[in-house]
Amino acid sequence: MEIQNKVSEYFKNSLANDLRAGAITAIVGLPLAIAFAIASGVEPQMGLYTAIIAGMLVSATGGSKYSISGPSSAMTVITLSTLHSFGLEGILLAGFVAGVFQVSFGLLKLGKFVKYIPLPVISGFTSGIGAMLLIGQIPNAFGLVIESKEQAWETIYAVISNINNISRTATVICIGTVLLLLYFPVLVSKIRIIRSLPPSIIALVLSTLVVFRLNTDIPLVGNIPSGLPQIQMLNFDLELLIDVLPAAFTIALLGTIQSLLCAVVCDGMTNSKHDSNRELVGQGIANMTLPFFSGIAGTGAIARTAINIREGAKTQMAGIFQSLILLIILLYLGPIAAFIPKAYLAGVLIVVSMRMINVDEFKTTMNISKMDSTVLLVTFVLTVLTNLVFAAQIGMFLSIVLLFVRLTNVIDIQTMENYDKTSGINATIFADPYLKNNVLVYTINGPFFFGAMNVFESKINEHMNISKPHIILRMRYVPFIDATGMERLKSFIRSSKKQRQKVYLTSIQPEVMRIMENDWELTELMKKQHVHVFDSTQEALEFVKEENENKKNKNQIE
Repeated sequence: MEIQNKVSEYFKNSLANDLRAGAITAIVGLPLAIAFAIASGVEPQMGLYTAIIAGMLVSATGGSKYSISGPSSAMTVITLSTLHSFGLEGILLAGFVAGVFQVSFGLLKLGKFVKYIPLPVISGFTSGIGAMLLIGQIPNAFGLVIESKEQAWETIYAVISNINNISRTATVICIGTVLLLLYFPVLVSKIRIIRSLPPSIIALVLSTLVVFRLNTDIPLVGNIPSGLPQIQMLNFDLELLIDVLPAAFTIALLGTIQSLLCAVVCDGMTNSKHDSNRELVGQGIANMTLPFFSGIAGTGAIARTAINIREGAKTQMAGIFQSLILLIILLYLGPIAAFIPKAYLAGVLIVVSMRMINVDEFKTTMNISKMDSTVLLVTFVLTVLTNLVFAAQIGMFLSIVLLFVRLTNVIDIQTMENYDKTSGINATIFADPYLKNNVLVYTINGPFFFGAMNVFESKINEHMNISKPHIILRMRYVPFIDATGMERLKSFIRSSKKQRQKVYLTSIQPEVMRIMENDWELTELMKKQHVHVFDSTQEALEFVKEENENKKNKNQIE
């Protein structure tokens, strides 16, 4: 009865909205699916298969209520690169393995860690893909029949070599499409009747009519097979599997970032909250399924998702309806799609690529940090001039180096000489002649890890000539300690013992203390009282004073 009520409520309150949103999203997504497939170097129908299957599976199993998945600009360049390196079998296998990675990410609950990838890496990588996509559309924009190239410079060279074959009609169609997409929404924003019309559909109709009317000889999409894709098995050759692993991981990582970014956009537009790990599992299931139906890797598509939300989608069913409508178009309207000029698709992708190159992020990064600017520019240039796998690897490596440098710069080790001598710990030390002459206090600020060792060493070396029997290390501001830091700390305790100096560790954070207690050697040093641990520095000072008093009393008795 409860299920029946829910179904009845859905038909009453949400069905019409979901149908409308799904229909308009499908109409807008049709040329994009074809365009992304062509830009990826594969057959147009593969883009449609991806849009249909990914859209349905992710809407049914994903963790974002409104996300629309399918082929996207983010995937075109890596798919094209994989095609050139490993062929169609390599693309399909890489997509499947990428899906396995994404499901694993979701099950291991790694979705939240994506947000820790630095913006300069994401921005440089995304902008580089946008630039590659833009350059890759130049041949179609000019009506040139040139095979898709992996490298940007190869495309530019091929265009220059065929400059005498440029088609004016194709060029006009491309420029007209770009202008319509950019300015039509602004020009008709106050005209209620037509302002809801997708400009990409208007451009599609006009460009197709031009082809019919002029009977011009420019590159067209060509025949798209009507009917469902046939199920096929993948080539799980071990050697090929090993070869495509780097590309598969890049696809998985890029798809993860894009999909979760899309989900975040949904949350902002609808005041909802997505489940990032479930979304990754849904995306992974889709990417594992797609290769068996001749589909390329898909991901969350921000533009189509935004349209879905703006058109009033209420539930995940809008994404499923979108897929079903695309399926109907594939089954019955495939022959019409054959007359779509590639110059129109080039215009659509040029606008998409222009929006991927975020000039504002470039400006902001350049103004904030030279290190961030270097990471952004290096990632951007490598993405354009080399291949995406290498660019992603270098980008992540640079982000790790950047984190290391910043963590190292955060480390600061100070003596109590830098603080006010009339308050706090210094008041206690300077009020007692013994403490003043026999105690050194270091305050460690920041993580005590391998990158901090040079700072620790230099600070200790500065005071090597100061021979005081009691050394206190204040660790209140140490959030974590790694294996290198632990070894150096034990080494410092041992060398201090040889010089008849006692070491005191104070104000240790619980997590750091847990790590120390799990180290058997340090535990032994504590038990043998080669190092003393106190909850506060004041307790350590009181202990030193008491120990000194006991020693004096003992000497007097003797």
